[in-house]
Amino acid sequence: MRTPAIRDDAEGKKVLARELYDRFHAMKTYGKAPESLESIVRIFVRDLAAFPLDKIMKAITVHAQRSQEFPTVADISGLIKRGGRAPVTKEVYIAVSRKEPELRTPDDWKLLREYEADQKEAEWGGDEPKVDLAENIRLRERIKKLEGETRRLAGLLADARVAKGLERPKPTAEERILKTIASMREEGASEADIEEFALPYGGLHALGAS
Repeated sequence: MRTPAIRDDAEGKKVLARELYDRFHAMKTYGKAPESLESIVRIFVRDLAAFPLDKIMKAITVHAQRSQEFPTVADISGLIKRGGRAPVTKEVYIAVSRKEPELRTPDDWKLLREYEADQKEAEWGGDEPKVDLAENIRLRERIKKLEGETRRLAGLLADARVAKGLERPKPTAEERILKTIASMREEGASEADIEEFALPYGGLHALGAS
């Protein structure tokens, strides 16, 4: 039987209120007065209305195991949406995005999608400056060309080192791409994700990996 969303679960609201009451008095709340607990409960019920009680309770427990601070709605909804995984930090996202696409693992691709989805969800407009899409695209194309030139120069340098016997020949870019595709399939990545990965290189058909 499917557990109802908390907005349709009268008893669940009571259970959640008791849980938040206990957590409020057991965790760091940084100056929040006990009188504010009633409004906190209302906010949790309202903003987590679409989630069932069991997922909310599990997320609260996971958060308590990782932090001494009383959770926010964003903490709990984020844990539910990520299946209990900790949020991806900007630093981790930047490090993974700097990897060559053919060297990224399926987990890397998943991490990038999750972080970008979280960022899109957090965008509310308001006083934030609007992004110039045309300029954004132009910069992306410029970066792509620079990255291509960097790879070309690195390849020439590697060829020179191999010719002088300073290092062994490295797998070609195509060999690395095909190896990555094989690894993605072995680890259960969807064909849609694999096709998305292969698209910049002409697609699966052009690579002979379809």
